[in-house]
Amino acid sequence: MNLNQEIVGLLKQEGCDIVGFANLRELPEEPRKGLGVGIIMATPYAPQAVWDKLDDGQRQGIKDKWTNGSPLERYSKAVKAFLKDGGYKRNTAYPTMQITYKMLATLSGIGWIGKCALLVTKELGPAIRFTAVLTNAPLECGTPFTTSQCPSDCDLCVEICPAQAMNGGLWERGVHRDEFFDAGACRKERSKCGGVCIAVCLYAREGLGY
Repeated sequence: MNLNQEIVGLLKQEGCDIVGFANLRELPEEPRKGLGVGIIMATPYAPQAVWDKLDDGQRQGIKDKWTNGSPLERYSKAVKAFLKDGGYKRNTAYPTMQITYKMLATLSGIGWIGKCALLVTKELGPAIRFTAVLTNAPLECGTPFTTSQCPSDCDLCVEICPAQAMNGGLWERGVHRDEFFDAGACRKERSKCGGVCIAVCLYAREGLGY
């Protein structure tokens, strides 16, 4: 069993089924503290709280009920303890302008950027939250996603967005978010919709079983 398999096995015991390993060596050294690998871990939203099952009166103040508790800290602590025992450096990865969870996830190959500018995975769509740990451990890294895997003819999130923040364009590495997503428009309506684009995603529907 190699180091990757040990970490994946450890996280499965903790209840984490989605984990990836990202090669960070081409990113700026300072924000990653000189550490070359990012271990990205994910937890799903709770299926009973998705937006398309709620009426308009229930859409306010529901955001905190979207997840199955918060196991992310437990995942992170387990991985850091494992790395410490192995004599490796480890550092919790807090999102910055230079290194984001979405960047780590695309680099690790566990997901891509959707039309809604959220990270999308085949397992759960965008109905997912992340944490990450950076390390110098000699881990094998995944194959990055460099283009969107969203179906070009699926515009469910585009059509339902009350802010009309999306134009249906597909992400690929090097394309600025503004070319397919209006973040300012999204922020203005976020308190009202709270993420209905997540609920309508076909990947989320299949993964969460609703």
